[in-house]
Amino acid sequence: MIRQITLEEKKRCLKFATEIIQGGNQFNRFNQNQITQINRTYVGKLAEYVFLHFLNDNGIEYKEGDMFEIFEGQENADTHDFIISNNNSIDIKTASLPFHKRIMIPISQFHLSKDYYVGIKLNFKNTSGRNINPMDIESCQICGYVERSVMENQPTQYFGEGNCKAYSLNDLKPINDLLKLFNR
Repeated sequence: MIRQITLEEKKRCLKFATEIIQGGNQFNRFNQNQITQINRTYVGKLAEYVFLHFLNDNGIEYKEGDMFEIFEGQENADTHDFIISNNNSIDIKTASLPFHKRIMIPISQFHLSKDYYVGIKLNFKNTSGRNINPMDIESCQICGYVERSVMENQPTQYFGEGNCKAYSLNDLKPINDLLKLFNR
């Protein structure tokens, strides 16, 4: 399922990412420079925001809530991205570069038990290696989802920045199956 990304969505998410990083209110998990931190926060927030609009476009009324609220302190992370009607939680995971083929959940986050993980792949106009221009993101593909129970059975792997649980975007379940869970 491909969804175009609007300039307004990009601007709002970049503003949020810049403010949270420059304000020192997000943990620097992989000890990256400020530009990398802003870009990573940006693509994650953009994927969440696009998924919110995707839900609304599909007749699921979901409120923005505190999605763009910045909580003071690096230790104050949200417990989930979305909650469905049976009180199960959803975490959005972003494959942000052209060569990314999987979602990854850092082991340092995996203990924050989410019930479902949604994989979103970003599509760019131009990229050069690992360098991204936030405004060059044109669209995204909402690839599908995977249950936590499946992720628990995945081996812990290392892809260069820390141990994680990973799952191929091609193996995710159809997103429409997850949408049905919102209406129960």
